[in-house]
Amino acid sequence: MIQLPRDDENMQSLIGATVPSEIAAGVVYKPELTLGKGGGAVAFLAHRLSPEGKAPVVIKVLRPAFVRKLGATAGLLIRKEAVALGRLNERTPPTPFVVRLIDTGVLKVLRSGSELELPWVAIEYVHGGSLGTTLAERVRKNLRDVGFAFDPARASTAIDCIGQGLAAVHEVGVIHRDLTPNNILCTGRGAGEIFKIADFGVARPTGVAGTLSGSLVGTPGFAAPELTTGDPIGTFTDVFSLASLIFFILTGEPIFNSMAEVMRSLETGRRRSLLEMPGLHPELRKNEKACRSIDLVLGWAAAPRADARLGEALAVSSMILPHLQGQKKRELSFTSINPKQQENAPSLEPAEWRWSVPHRTGSALIVRSVAWDGHGRAIAATKIGLSFWNGTTWKVASTEGLKLAGGVRFVQRVGAGRWILGGDDGQIAIYTTGGEVEIIEGPRDAHKVECFGGDLEDISVLACKGLDGVISLNTYATKRWLKPFPIPGVFSLMAMTRFDDARWLVVGRRIEGGAYAALYHALDWDLIEIPVDSKCAALLACVGRPRKSLGYAVGSHGTLLTRDADVTSLEQVPGEPVLSAIALDPFGRPWVATAGAIYLRDDSKGWMPVWKDETVEVPIVSLFLDTGLCIAMTVDGGIIEGRAALRQTDLPPPPPPPA
Repeated sequence: MIQLPRDDENMQSLIGATVPSEIAAGVVYKPELTLGKGGGAVAFLAHRLSPEGKAPVVIKVLRPAFVRKLGATAGLLIRKEAVALGRLNERTPPTPFVVRLIDTGVLKVLRSGSELELPWVAIEYVHGGSLGTTLAERVRKNLRDVGFAFDPARASTAIDCIGQGLAAVHEVGVIHRDLTPNNILCTGRGAGEIFKIADFGVARPTGVAGTLSGSLVGTPGFAAPELTTGDPIGTFTDVFSLASLIFFILTGEPIFNSMAEVMRSLETGRRRSLLEMPGLHPELRKNEKACRSIDLVLGWAAAPRADARLGEALAVSSMILPHLQGQKKRELSFTSINPKQQENAPSLEPAEWRWSVPHRTGSALIVRSVAWDGHGRAIAATKIGLSFWNGTTWKVASTEGLKLAGGVRFVQRVGAGRWILGGDDGQIAIYTTGGEVEIIEGPRDAHKVECFGGDLEDISVLACKGLDGVISLNTYATKRWLKPFPIPGVFSLMAMTRFDDARWLVVGRRIEGGAYAALYHALDWDLIEIPVDSKCAALLACVGRPRKSLGYAVGSHGTLLTRDADVTSLEQVPGEPVLSAIALDPFGRPWVATAGAIYLRDDSKGWMPVWKDETVEVPIVSLFLDTGLCIAMTVDGGIIEGRAALRQTDLPPPPPPPA
């Protein structure tokens, strides 16, 4: 039993201690760092230790004084969060727009000679990186950097994520009651940016009555009036908060400054308009019609009277998103930042990082294709079907009703919680956390799928092998397949990536031996081969920066091929390993991987090994990179994770004080 000194109200004695799981055999948690302190709880960064490996999580433990004061009622705070989040875990993959519950239990401690039981909950650790961990931090950073809140495209992503997350919460019978910019956690950047609803400490799940006291819950400026008046609450209560969140995303301020202003609006009907706000992005400000339309929707969603308010989160987001998505679409495929502008630059040096193994190699999985969905989540097409990595363990993903010839051959992310899957006959399925939503028939005469790249809403390319053994490139545009482009002499295409607006870099192996690379112009039905060093037997992976007309490919003998506009260059990683994966970090630097090693190429330092482990004998097939973070997946489902020392911007917000 853990000894907890009487004066240790922040429970620093738990750091380094062992918290056993009451649910999963052989699993323990080790708190390592205090992340935040609230009136009723302390949050720790911890590691979950299991037979499979070691993964970071957040543990929130109730304070001893809080438990003593409220007795058995104190556990209600944790039970509410566990019930609220647990219901969302029943589907695999679960929604990516709500933080994931990992475990819950009671920790027995000895304090002043008395035994005390402290309820705790373990949830997923959300890596915010240099952009910030909360919505509040990210919007304020944007205001500091450019003088405005989110641009329309980024705002569209945030509103879509939060709207879907709130709809999922309501679907399982939970009302959050404290949606604020500090309770929305964020991860990733650009196309990989995801927003997650967190902090369910004052939520009301079905079957759990009331709050912990009769006091006000919710945050002024974001809380609905009925939380103050004591009138009945419902999904419409959270919709009020959603409206204020949307206003904050677009302007950097809540729709009402205070609860008093909300109450006055009951009589006056007055509230702030988007066009009045200095933080509104210029791209949206110049479209007055869109602003007026959004204001109208927010007026319905934030109506002070509950009976005049919209009641469904998706109704709000679905009416607002068209006015944002109609704006100029930002380039989402790669968002780079300047290392010279990055604070705490030493954290960029992987030599100073800490590495762990959340899942050991040696499982029965054989990974065909991987699509990451933010930090700690990935969908993988494997030989046993579709599998989901949730940050701590592998789960079989639901594919009920999904029938693809030869199983799932490839998977590609097209948005948060949304993927494209493909089978051998070229048939494509759009897959979400709720299952398939659309099937697109493949091109005629497709016999075996090789690889896929692109956007079904724009232009995409599917490489297929016909019954005659010839590989063809098939362009999908304007909702139809165009004439295939055969490329005889190619044995296999291993990967493709968008090179610029109209061209794809495709790589693989020739029939007579040797690596193959080419640029394919999807709409002009034109292909330009790229010469490759004869020593390279095959190119296995590639990545592109379309906005810069830049592409990289890696393969055998340590080969890195770079195509910059019309210029091709070749180089070898020292030791000439077989390179099986490549990705670009937020600074545009290429990282490559092989069995048991990951390398980084820095312009000033050349090639640097950032991680090595000779006991890992299977190849790494995928890399996920963010500022101060690298996650690698091996062909058998092993997960290796490296991260820089935590900075304040990496930390989740402290838990709110109990209601």
